[in-house]
Amino acid sequence: MFLSFLKAHINHIRRIAGIDHVGLGAGYDGINFTPQDLEDVSSYPRLFAELLGDGWTIDELEKLAGRNLLRVFEDVEKVRESQRLSGVRPYEDIPPVVRPEEHQNCSTNS
Repeated sequence: MFLSFLKAHINHIRRIAGIDHVGLGAGYDGINFTPQDLEDVSSYPRLFAELLGDGWTIDELEKLAGRNLLRVFEDVEKVRESQRLSGVRPYEDIPPVVRPEEHQNCSTNS
């Protein structure tokens, strides 16, 4: 049952955003329960078989399974390198401006 819901959800994202902007996560650590029919990554072949039945190609399934993520990470690394060469510091390295009226123990002012 959940597998058909997930399949419909993935197909919807593909229609709206395009095949180059959809991917699967495998963050099974730290969750309290798993979806029925998708208890772990060993369920992915069943999902992929279902998507093949919906007309997905092997190339599209490879993008869903990880090629899209790798492409995005490569682009992120290019931006990181460009900023490093330009002297732009990572956001985390820039100390927050602390005004006297703000709490000084947290940069989010909470």
